[in-house]
Amino acid sequence: MFPHPLLPARTLRRAALWAVLLGGPAGADEDPRIAFLSRQLTTAVDPRVRAQAALTLGTTEAPGALGPLCTALADPVPLVRASVARSLPELHDLSALDCLAVHATDPAPDAAGEIRRSLALLRKVKERTPTVDVWVEPVRDPSTPPLGESLCGEARTRLVKRLTWSGARSDAVEAAQQASKRKPAYLLQPTLLRADGGGLVMAAVCLTWPSKQILGEVRVTGRGGTPPDLVRALVPRLIEDAASTFEWELAP
Repeated sequence: MFPHPLLPARTLRRAALWAVLLGGPAGADEDPRIAFLSRQLTTAVDPRVRAQAALTLGTTEAPGALGPLCTALADPVPLVRASVARSLPELHDLSALDCLAVHATDPAPDAAGEIRRSLALLRKVKERTPTVDVWVEPVRDPSTPPLGESLCGEARTRLVKRLTWSGARSDAVEAAQQASKRKPAYLLQPTLLRADGGGLVMAAVCLTWPSKQILGEVRVTGRGGTPPDLVRALVPRLIEDAASTFEWELAP
């Protein structure tokens, strides 16, 4: 772990301990770490703990982390606000632009600088001209017992956000009819499956859009973590493999 410029080494060692404590079993339909870190961000007396909670929330890339982080931009301590601003782009969620813009005139120089940097990064991504359209169908869940709607919904959200961050125009397939006609365009039909040994397989069939001619399938497998952690790790790997296989022009 490399020292973070905003935090002392002692706080970072505490964060490593959190990672161990929070790495235990979790249900497929929820990730208790987001709730834990959100409580730390809101209620911890030590501002260094709140700052580290903010940084860790960003690394989760979880959809549920955006709200707590945006709220924490009003924290009374500049260190915490700076950590929140640094963390928000790590979510790969362009919705963070709205709450950062509200706090663009932060009176503390360090916090204001982090907010400006994060705003510039997110605006650069938002203003980038899309190179490809990739629409995403709901994630299929044929496992027995099912993995659950919550995990599948999070997987779809992560796919759309990561594709958008990488330079694609992407959304749920329901939005495709309203989008301007661009070439090339594709449709992803993703699936989550249980793998032997408690792992997960994420697969996706790729079709042309709107003709729906099947081009092929990519799949990746992960083991050794909770279902939300495995989804987080598998999504960028799946998109990388799909971009290589189907020759999408995406940003690194």
